[in-house]
Amino acid sequence: MKKVCVIGAGGTGCTMAADMALKGHEVTLYSAPSWGGALEEVRAAGGIRMTGQAATGFAVLSRLEEELEPAVRGADVILVALTAVRHKELAAELAPLLQAGQTVCFSAGNCGSVVLRRAGNIPQGVLIGEMQGNIYPCRFSGPAEVKCAFPYMKKKVSAFPAKDTPLFIEAMREIYACVPAKNVMEACFNSPNLSIHLAGSLLNTGGIEHDSSFRLYAQGLTPGILTCIRAVESEKALIMERMGFEHVAHAGMIEKLMQYGKFPELDDFRQVSGPSSMHHRYITEDASVGQSLFISLAHSLGFSLPCMESLVILAGILNGRNYLQDGMTLASLGLDGLSAEEINNRLHNGFQCA
Repeated sequence: MKKVCVIGAGGTGCTMAADMALKGHEVTLYSAPSWGGALEEVRAAGGIRMTGQAATGFAVLSRLEEELEPAVRGADVILVALTAVRHKELAAELAPLLQAGQTVCFSAGNCGSVVLRRAGNIPQGVLIGEMQGNIYPCRFSGPAEVKCAFPYMKKKVSAFPAKDTPLFIEAMREIYACVPAKNVMEACFNSPNLSIHLAGSLLNTGGIEHDSSFRLYAQGLTPGILTCIRAVESEKALIMERMGFEHVAHAGMIEKLMQYGKFPELDDFRQVSGPSSMHHRYITEDASVGQSLFISLAHSLGFSLPCMESLVILAGILNGRNYLQDGMTLASLGLDGLSAEEINNRLHNGFQCA
């Protein structure tokens, strides 16, 4: 049994907390009062009910916390389940609280491990890493009740620095079985979110703005959207090859999802809700973090990405933002001005190799 602290009481955080408790771990769920989330609903219910294709049952948690220091004190593993736009805020508070022997895992990562390492002097013996994409597709199905659309499947992970990945995988072994990615950028850029969310959401703006209960995978998939997703993935492939990264394409899954009446094992996923507006994380998070960082990398390598850049610009127009200017970039991660080989070296060895 491990002592696990889950940071974030949204759908993913509550699903992680329930899953860990049902597997016999001692679980603390933390959420800052300003973040929202379901902490009070969980308190009122006495736990979290988990249904769907992963673990099922009623999970009783050890502690609910609204203060970060007591939440993470003594934890073996800290699972971060926050949208990436909160990672910098969290990192500033979390970094000085970490202690040797602790492991921090971001899901989805979005280079949150780099953000945390840059936030302060992390003690020796702390492992920090992240998962490729979100840990599982899940949503609230009622007060203090979550539903998971897929069972947990081994996730690619990387530590930052990546030389620590074998130790990170071993530290996570009793929590989630994982396999190695080359580094945190390879993990970040192979998330299906990077390929699917902006294209699928922006081309469905009318439907989303007419219906806040919109379901992209049940209502919004069309041949035109599949074509746009494939264009994004074609652009991605060039950069992934230049970086020496494995490139995982996700358009095939979209093609299967579009075949309604077939593949019934995908029906729970088809019913996953969202996006509910143009301010949903499918737009704001992916434009300001995943895609803005990827475009920054492409530009540094001398590539232009007309389809991906157009999507990010359109998202910015709809939300009154300049995501390419204000979003995550190589510079914001301390990786600007480097060649592909130098970036990979920095991600493998850490900042001390600068």
